[in-house]
Amino acid sequence: MLNPELWTEGGITMLVGMGIVFSFLIVLVFAMMIMAKCVCFINKLCPIAVEENKVKSKNSSDESEIALAIAIAGAQA
Repeated sequence: MLNPELWTEGGITMLVGMGIVFSFLIVLVFAMMIMAKCVCFINKLCPIAVEENKVKSKNSSDESEIALAIAIAGAQA
């Protein structure tokens, strides 16, 4: 149970595994930063037109329809 060789090998294996994961995450962060810069550059070359959605204003008829639906649902319950 207290074999020092097993503890040493386990510790080395853990440190190597954590080092690999940490290195992968660092590479991933830099790759995402490079991709973000590429996307910004491409977006400047060919911008995409975005349509604005107009917000529908509430009418009193919308509120009366909602009240009617609530009343019908309450009556059926």
